[in-house]
Amino acid sequence: LAEKGWARPGEYQEAARHPSKFKAPFPLSMSSLEGYLYPETYRFPVGSFTVEALIQRQLDLFVERFYTPHEAELKSSGRTLDQIVVMASLLEREEPVPAQRTTVAGILWKRFDKSTPLGVDATSRYELEEWNDRKAFLKKLRDEDDAYNSRHKAGLPPTALGATTLDSFLAALHPEDNPYWYYLHDSNKQLHPSKNAAEHEQLRAKYNVY
Repeated sequence: LAEKGWARPGEYQEAARHPSKFKAPFPLSMSSLEGYLYPETYRFPVGSFTVEALIQRQLDLFVERFYTPHEAELKSSGRTLDQIVVMASLLEREEPVPAQRTTVAGILWKRFDKSTPLGVDATSRYELEEWNDRKAFLKKLRDEDDAYNSRHKAGLPPTALGATTLDSFLAALHPEDNPYWYYLHDSNKQLHPSKNAAEHEQLRAKYNVY
């Protein structure tokens, strides 16, 4: 948007930090709208674009695609909408195969409910300037005071981690009931869940995942 001259650099991000400026059929209670901003192609008439209008359109599509069709399920899920949205953003980052996200959701919700750290590395990468900066990432992992460090802190991170697709929202809402507590991915992005730490370590060795 900035490159096209439609917005100032940082204007969109700053606007998304003020949920009270926007409308939705539910309380916008988080400090950022990240996670609620539905990823899609949006069209605007020439000369009518504002970042506020784009954000409202994204919120409206989130409501249309996910919230309204599943409102009853959301209210009976035992989770808050914010919790579902944040969990969905973790699933979007953690699991590249949509069909496998319900399995990961079952593991992460189980950890959440038992106040066990989720251990999702994407949370520690979230605030990095470069997502794949390994040195900065390892430094983040050692910072036990970092609110986004899900290896040390139980519960969900303070905000969602990015734009989330419908597959991830549905997986967060309908997690698989399974016996697993751990998971990893091999070099082909295939998911390998395990029931306990010993099984997990065996899989780490088998697939050289460290």
